[in-house]
Amino acid sequence: MSDIKTGFTGELEDKTTVAANVKRATAAVQREAGAVVATVQDHRTATGSVLLLVGAAAFLAGYMLGAGQDRDTRHSRFWR
Repeated sequence: MSDIKTGFTGELEDKTTVAANVKRATAAVQREAGAVVATVQDHRTATGSVLLLVGAAAFLAGYMLGAGQDRDTRHSRFWR
């Protein structure tokens, strides 16, 4: 009988276990994060503009939600 691992330097991957699926998902997330970082480094101005627009939209959405709240509370009666 011959040894199957002779000359093989890696690990055999078991694709049926939860640990193997988590390992593959972690590797995929790391690859995607690396791609995002590379894109950000290549396009710094565009990234800054997008972050500014997202921040402004989030501020505006929060302001609109806060302004639309019902102001009939005990705290607001004291400050009118």
